[in-house]
Amino acid sequence: MSVDVSAMDAVLLSTYIQLNDLKMNYIEFDIINPTDTPRTVTVESEIPGFTEKAINTVEVPAHRNITVGQAPSLRTSAIPAEMTSATLHYKVALADGTLIDEQTYPIKIYAKDTMIWAVSDGEEWNDMTPFIGAWVTPHAAGIDPLVRKAAEYHPEKSIGGYQCGDSCTDAMWQEYTNEQVGAIFTALKKDYQLQYVNSGFAFGKTNENAQRVRLPAESLTSRSANCIDGTVLYASALESIGITPHIIILPTHAFVCYETKQDSPDSLVCLETTMTGSSTFEEAVQYANQEYTTEINNGNFKSGNSQDLSIANLRKLGITPMQ
Repeated sequence: MSVDVSAMDAVLLSTYIQLNDLKMNYIEFDIINPTDTPRTVTVESEIPGFTEKAINTVEVPAHRNITVGQAPSLRTSAIPAEMTSATLHYKVALADGTLIDEQTYPIKIYAKDTMIWAVSDGEEWNDMTPFIGAWVTPHAAGIDPLVRKAAEYHPEKSIGGYQCGDSCTDAMWQEYTNEQVGAIFTALKKDYQLQYVNSGFAFGKTNENAQRVRLPAESLTSRSANCIDGTVLYASALESIGITPHIIILPTHAFVCYETKQDSPDSLVCLETTMTGSSTFEEAVQYANQEYTTEINNGNFKSGNSQDLSIANLRKLGITPMQ
């Protein structure tokens, strides 16, 4: 009996919690049985101190091989505030206890608010950008109070998402939805006094580029956000009221857009979140719409240099909120 093992060399919370929904494994065992009889094999893996132990018992047919995948259950309370070193331990043994393979490997555990834009599998870089959707957390602490505050600035003192009605024209839908987003903008400006913090942002698909991204609850508490922090904050508030947000990722910048009518990606209006503390809602919308149009005209979305990520589409893929 023999086994070939492949595993990720790091735990990134935003992706690890998605593995089961995405039908992905953290570690895989290719177990080979060259004998004339079926053999029962037990496979174990864990990251001591950070996960529970995953255990599978399987029967490997004679002269066959099977693959066993595992993603040991994560103890989210154990995720560190800073990147730390850990170990991955696995063991493969026959039912009678005969050891086939047992190893311990060093790995990295990233802080829960670390985003990695790309990872290497040794041969090519894999784009991880869609996992920024995990930061869009509509049920996080602070989002409901923000929406309640925003309702005070709405002409009808209420915020209800897409409820303009079948008789609404596209122009009416846009005005209806903009009033709600504008109310959120005003609440963040006046009640939370959200300020733009100029910190580096460098999206890339050909290097790891690990970056800290504030979760929305933290941005609300600190009353500060850079471009990507503000983008996931606004997207969280919009998703919480049923409006479909889009995260726009440029090589050195990010902003939010939203569909003004349900299931209408062609009805996008964009918002420059970094202008929350310094400009009017109308100015922030005008500026972001120009940014978006420039990306289209330059062909950056088609080339992949920039990305337009619909949160609704990311949810369908299985990328869910971290909180």
